[in-house]
Amino acid sequence: MGPRAGMKWLPSVVVGLVLAACGSASATPTPSVTLAPPSTPPSPPIVVVLPSPTPAPSKGPATAQFNIVGTAGLTGPVTAQTITCNEPSLAGPEIDYIGRSSSGPQIVIFARAGHVEVRVGTGAASTLRLRTFVGTGVTSFNTATGMTLDTTLTETTDAATATGSLGALSSISGNIDCGNEQPGSANVVVSGLTPYGQLVGAITDVKVTCTVTASGTFVGVVGLGTAGTTPVLMFVTASTGNLQVAVETGTAGSFYTGKGAGLTTLVPGGATISGDVSESVAAKATPSPNQLHVTGTATCGTTIQQ
Repeated sequence: MGPRAGMKWLPSVVVGLVLAACGSASATPTPSVTLAPPSTPPSPPIVVVLPSPTPAPSKGPATAQFNIVGTAGLTGPVTAQTITCNEPSLAGPEIDYIGRSSSGPQIVIFARAGHVEVRVGTGAASTLRLRTFVGTGVTSFNTATGMTLDTTLTETTDAATATGSLGALSSISGNIDCGNEQPGSANVVVSGLTPYGQLVGAITDVKVTCTVTASGTFVGVVGLGTAGTTPVLMFVTASTGNLQVAVETGTAGSFYTGKGAGLTTLVPGGATISGDVSESVAAKATPSPNQLHVTGTATCGTTIQQ
């Protein structure tokens, strides 16, 4: 189960202060006089050296700690598995979190300023069991640096969702520090027809992540777009010879795929994309006429080793 689909060096400052004595000559000549040396020699130049600033140490990877209170064993600490900062969403920037409760079920958190959604779940597909809760106690929220969470929770699970023997959450508290996690950058343009309208333009508010697995490297771009007049959340994933695009409205989604040697080119820390993907449909269904053209480059802000 997963979430929804400097300091600059400055040179040392050196200040030199040189003390010098000034002489003068009288207008009328006078007998020669030998001047005795002064009893105290002139002061030498004074040099003040200020230390260079120490560069700030790396913040390291993102970290989190959470405690939950609930029924059926859902009380105690949560072990973090994945932390995603700088995440775009249709409701605004958010921080996503996947962890595991001490009793076994996974805990998934979607947090933004003043709002959090917490899911408890086990299994996948036909065996998925899920309960959803919301709260408002999100403070000190910054999608790039972290947040603090301390809130009671109210259940919002859809009546049609299978919950099995999952317990109910009553509260959650803790915090996330985004560490040195970066959003990356992308200039990716997606155009073409979707069930929600015509897509035209670059994906904005992007987050780019490289995921390195035993089967290959995947460059994922998440960002916002507009299909016709409908705001959409877009996912573009490039791997060697494969390109996938997902377009979501918040209540519906469509999925597109393409294969070909020239469709994607993986480069160190990113990818270049140029080609077409076609909408996927259920087996034996009439092929969809919808096709998207994708072009651009992406540079990963974070690399995940799996």
